[in-house]
Amino acid sequence: MLRLPGLLIFLLDLAVLVGIILHALRRRFDDADRGVGNVVVLPKPHPPSLWRVAAFVTICLGGSIALVGLRTPDLAKDYRTAVAFSTTRILPEPGVVGAYDSHLRPVIPLSFLAFALALSLCVHATPGRRIMILLHAPLAIAASIAADTLLSVVGIDAGLSLGRFPLISILLHYVIAYLLAMRLALTTYQLPRPTQVPIRRRGDALDTLIMGTVLLVVLVFVAVGAEALVNLSANDPVEYTFVLIAVPVYLKFGIYVVLCLLRLCGGQRLPQPGEDPPPIDVIGPAFNEETNIVRWVECIDRAAVVYGGPVHLILCDDGSQDDTRRLAEEAMARAVAVRGEVIAGSHVGKATALNLALTRCTADYVIRHDTDCEVHPDSFRHTVPWFESDPRIGLVGAFMFVKRPFTTWVDRMRSMELAAGFGLPRLAYAVVDAQPCVPGNYTAVRREAALEIGGWPEGMLGEDIDFTCSLARLGYRAIYDRRIWAYEDVPENAAQLRLQRRRWSQGSIYNFARFVPPACGSAGPRFWFAEFFKGARRLVQPMQFAAYLFAVQGAFFDTGVRRNVMHLLAFLIIAKLPMLIMVMCAMFYRGLWRAFLWWPLFLVFMMIKRLANIEALLLLRTRPVSVPWLHPVRRTEPDADITWPVLRPRYLPEAETP
Repeated sequence: MLRLPGLLIFLLDLAVLVGIILHALRRRFDDADRGVGNVVVLPKPHPPSLWRVAAFVTICLGGSIALVGLRTPDLAKDYRTAVAFSTTRILPEPGVVGAYDSHLRPVIPLSFLAFALALSLCVHATPGRRIMILLHAPLAIAASIAADTLLSVVGIDAGLSLGRFPLISILLHYVIAYLLAMRLALTTYQLPRPTQVPIRRRGDALDTLIMGTVLLVVLVFVAVGAEALVNLSANDPVEYTFVLIAVPVYLKFGIYVVLCLLRLCGGQRLPQPGEDPPPIDVIGPAFNEETNIVRWVECIDRAAVVYGGPVHLILCDDGSQDDTRRLAEEAMARAVAVRGEVIAGSHVGKATALNLALTRCTADYVIRHDTDCEVHPDSFRHTVPWFESDPRIGLVGAFMFVKRPFTTWVDRMRSMELAAGFGLPRLAYAVVDAQPCVPGNYTAVRREAALEIGGWPEGMLGEDIDFTCSLARLGYRAIYDRRIWAYEDVPENAAQLRLQRRRWSQGSIYNFARFVPPACGSAGPRFWFAEFFKGARRLVQPMQFAAYLFAVQGAFFDTGVRRNVMHLLAFLIIAKLPMLIMVMCAMFYRGLWRAFLWWPLFLVFMMIKRLANIEALLLLRTRPVSVPWLHPVRRTEPDADITWPVLRPRYLPEAETP
């Protein structure tokens, strides 16, 4: 029999927690971005700092040892006691409640405590901001207690099986961790303001229905499989390590498989080239690219020959101090099918150079191609028919490969990463138009659409994601074609890889802030699913890192260490199996089986990426602590010496145009 007073108090507490967590996602408080239109004006992140990363890892590791190994205090036991106390205030059945709550494994809430502590100590911030970061830990624990209380009441009252209870609890903890990581980032850092591009997209109800149904089906299958393995392990302590590592992997892999099956059932036809190809413009920015620029012009010329239509090449030399301009002009003079020109940039940034080149374009279709990359001769030929076949298509992307021959271990690791990221996922997301990004290595776009959003955003980390999502809000869809190939340069060593991935992580966080649905609205699965969780994953990965350390410590400090470690290794193999299979199939299909033999180093590659993601969070600029109702947000006027965009976004009111 439910106690009505206790239930009402609990529901009131739950409403307060939900309000505190979700209100911050609406972003009604940050005036750090002083830009206008598609210009972002923010202070640059702090310089690289390996010692901060080392300190973060040390604090997380030390915290997990203290909480699990020393067992003083036993926070897991205290957590279960708090859930039991809260539940018995609503449902006065201590025996049944104790049976449910004894199976709780609060790995994620306690890991969030270690994560918040490490972040508060290692990030660049004022004392007040450090305290605010740390206060997210009790908020996460309180939210998890509320979720487990609700789950206990519903489970006991409905007579649900006790076996599924711990697994559902961990899934709820995952959701809470995602939301709290988002809240922490959006309230802590100086981030770009929400996008000003209006939503004019229509006809996404079917995409949303398909994506929602696929997500629900895959979630059920993954939950059933996880429960079966947990039961086979006889409640082994490391079973929860498996759940932490494996559930997100299998969810993503399951979604890819189901969407690709729908793609095959739909029988999508690839558009074929016509007899009279229309003119196209190819643009690219360059800064000190003398080692690549000749090959870049030559590969575009070869693609133009195969294409058969007029191709105009515009290179924006963004203040190069080497022979980039001279070599480019000489290569263009030797070209067979390309008519090219080199224009001078202002050395303000890549986006400014791209926008300057875009203003020189006259063709209906523009291909942006980075000058450190190359393109397959058939690429232009297979790109343009997509635009002619469907007026809704605004972006066409290429399947990316690493330039041959491979010379470093990073080349081989990146080829595996591309095999996994540009095979199944890109084809799957195209079914519901959920491509989170069309990389700038090769981006074909309708010129009028690019002009309407003001071109590529200036001063923005991750400008390609912003460009893709902005076009999507106007109603344009993005497509990938497996016949379109482009080849990219990769970092030469671990240090360059770390710098690249730190920048990518910061760019993903910036774009998450720009397009978070509670603040900007949603325009299909690209926003409420793909981009939402892509950006959120960057935020939650450091917390997951703490959770892994916490769970591994549990395996070593519990009884039967050898047995636990063997189970842990088995679970790790099972957790990574989908990605291993996907990479292996893709590498053999592309004829790169020799590179696949380097697979053991992929774990090192992934670890560098995770540490770079942690470093990205530690180096972003933080906001000072202020009380909104005492210090209301006021937009400051832009600085007079800022270089504004060369394109005028048509959707901006006249008063806001610089």
